[in-house]
Amino acid sequence: MNIELAKSYGFCFGVKRAIEIAQKSSGAVTYGELIHNPLEIERLKRDYNVGLAKSLNEISSEKVIIRTHGITKDDLKSLKQKDAKVINATCPFVTTPQQIVKKMSADGYSIVIFGDEEHPEVKGVKSYGDDVHVVRNESELDSISFKYEKIATVAQTTKQKENYLKIVNYLILRYKEVRVFNTICDATFENQAATRNLSNKVDVMIVIGGK
Repeated sequence: MNIELAKSYGFCFGVKRAIEIAQKSSGAVTYGELIHNPLEIERLKRDYNVGLAKSLNEISSEKVIIRTHGITKDDLKSLKQKDAKVINATCPFVTTPQQIVKKMSADGYSIVIFGDEEHPEVKGVKSYGDDVHVVRNESELDSISFKYEKIATVAQTTKQKENYLKIVNYLILRYKEVRVFNTICDATFENQAATRNLSNKVDVMIVIGGK
């Protein structure tokens, strides 16, 4: 039997970084699931005594790890008010759109986020702005009334660039000033491309991870 590995696989940079932080933080709890992988969360609990708090009410003054996807500005403020030792494991690629939204809002821009409204990453990014609108596609822009004439856009890090471009094109055809920030991370798509390539060459493919 020949065994071949995909050319790109495994955790991305942000997830690897978060796991390394968690492994050095024995006795801490993560606020929300650190990553989208229940097997890894269980391993961290078993081998490194890293717990999981699903709500702020479960957290007292202790070491708290902020998940890879980040949290809202208000939740961060609440953690600090609890005198918790905050350990920030937010992926730097997620921190970037948070900072962009904060700055662009301060500069008088309405914000469009291309993403899923209920995703923890998007909730966190949205909290840093004033007039912020989350859309899944360009058609959802038809019903939006923006507070400001200037528009700035960011995208959830795991979205596809082709679909983001449709939203950008919609905006630049209708507004005089549109600031576009490409906040999409390529790691997920590199793994997907490698998976497609390998699937054409093998009889059986095994994917290891959270279902």
